Amino acid sequence: MQLQEPAGETARHRIPERGFGLIELAIALVVLAIGVLGLAAVIPAGTRSTAKSGEVTRASEMASQVAERLLATPYSHAELDPGTHNSTTWPMSGNYYVSWFVEADQPIAACKRVTVRVRWPSPAGPGKTDLVIVSPKANEP
Repeated sequence: MQLQEPAGETARHRIPERGFGLIELAIALVVLAIGVLGLAAVIPAGTRSTAKSGEVTRASEMASQVAERLLATPYSHAELDPGTHNSTTWPMSGNYYVSWFVEADQPIAACKRVTVRVRWPSPAGPGKTDLVIVSPKANEP
């Protein structure tokens, strides 16, 4: 018994239905590998960015705490004398170094401008956060 060809179709024009060949499979694997390697290259950058933002957040918290304490400090207290001052807990946990610089009569008379600076992982480290406050003479008891 011989198989009949469908009307209008010859054997040499038929497309074989055998599935994927070895070349197609290899190309698909190469494309997939490029995608996976591209994604893997992005992961360390995301991890570094997350760690850096955590460090900046911690430094900002420390600067805010010191600034709040200095705002509650009397105007004539030694911690608000003009010049540079270092935190008594040097370094703070996590190798954060807190200092502040006091300028008298800034930005106007009877005020002191205080710039609180937090650096990490060393006193001259690359990480730096600054917070500027103004302490008026009015906070004198």
